Amino acid sequence: MACSLDIVGDHWTLLIVRNLMFLGLHEYKDMLGTEEKISSSVLSDRLKKLEQDGVIASISHPESGRRKLYYLTPIGKDLIDVMVGIVIWANKHLSAWLKIPADKKALLENDPQKFKAVVLSQLEIWEKEYL
Repeated sequence: MACSLDIVGDHWTLLIVRNLMFLGLHEYKDMLGTEEKISSSVLSDRLKKLEQDGVIASISHPESGRRKLYYLTPIGKDLIDVMVGIVIWANKHLSAWLKIPADKKALLENDPQKFKAVVLSQLEIWEKEYL
């Protein structure tokens, strides 16, 4: 447990994984714009650490070599069970504060395995376009 938490155990790291996995946010500027208001220095630090740990990788943005696109590696994608488990728990106990789109919420509640398959499929579609 301690070794795993060394990699993904802080608040910001899991939000970055969430951004990539569920929200389709792959650019630094888009992650800065989320409602949690991560600071640029913390975001930069966490992205570097996640790359070093092999959870994410980056490529040059096709429109500008100065920008990067971040994506989950197979190690990062393997966090899907953990991430979905957290979302299921939050939906059960914190639903008044969540903003899960109705279609995804229904799928999550009725067929979590299909929800995971949809998420992984969306990641694959993004990868085919950009990698």
